[in-house]
Amino acid sequence: MSSQPHFNEHYKSLLDQLPPSMKKDAWLRLTTRKNNPLSEEQARSIRSDIEELLTREVDRYFNKKNRQKIKIEANTTTDGSSTLSRLDGFEKQLEERELHVQQRENNIKKTIEGQVDEERKYLKDEYDALKSRLESEYNNCMVDMKQQIYLFKHQLEEQQKSGSANLERQYKTQITTLEKSIVVKDKEIGKLSATISQLKNDKKDIKKSAEHKCKDLEDVIFTKDLKIIALNDKIISYAPHVGRDATIEPSSYFSHYDAKLWTGKREDAKNDLSIRKKYTFRMRV
Repeated sequence: MSSQPHFNEHYKSLLDQLPPSMKKDAWLRLTTRKNNPLSEEQARSIRSDIEELLTREVDRYFNKKNRQKIKIEANTTTDGSSTLSRLDGFEKQLEERELHVQQRENNIKKTIEGQVDEERKYLKDEYDALKSRLESEYNNCMVDMKQQIYLFKHQLEEQQKSGSANLERQYKTQITTLEKSIVVKDKEIGKLSATISQLKNDKKDIKKSAEHKCKDLEDVIFTKDLKIIALNDKIISYAPHVGRDATIEPSSYFSHYDAKLWTGKREDAKNDLSIRKKYTFRMRV
């Protein structure tokens, strides 16, 4: 620790009144005293005990200077011996008084320190008791919490097991129901497939039958057309003046236009029954 004084600038007015030796002595007294010595950082701060010490040192310094001044003046006067005698008596009384004040201050400090120690011990005992009680309450709370957590966890596990079992039963029931439904649907699908297959076969048979009937009808119609044409040709050969029937296809065309006209009618007759009924063709439609 540094022995050089480094007081705060706040005490500049007091420090300017003291010689360097007293500044150093005050600094050492603060930082090396037996009871509660200050660190350098604390000694550089603003504190009431620092200001009190410096003020007391300034008063002591000026009192000492005044006594020295009085001694000097007493030595230069005729009744200086009696004055010095009175001054010495006064100084002794002052020293005794300062010593008494110092002892009283020390006693007060000791009393205060004792009270502080007792208060500190009392507060420490209270703190320890409170800490012990809080630790006990905390431990009890933790035990209760662990028990609650264990019970809650156990309940959740039981609920999960129960829920899983219920879900499994529901799942199996649904699977069984679906399997039964699938069997029923498969049977229905089989029936429908058989019905569709039968209908397809029936459709083919009906189509074949219709095609045969249509062919037979076309053969009949074409045969009748040929008979009509033959009769018409005979009538014309016997009576040319009667004229040609416009609904019967002629045996020969007088122009390219007539050939194209009858070819168009023959093609239209394939899709239009009214044309097929109205006209008689020499070639199969």
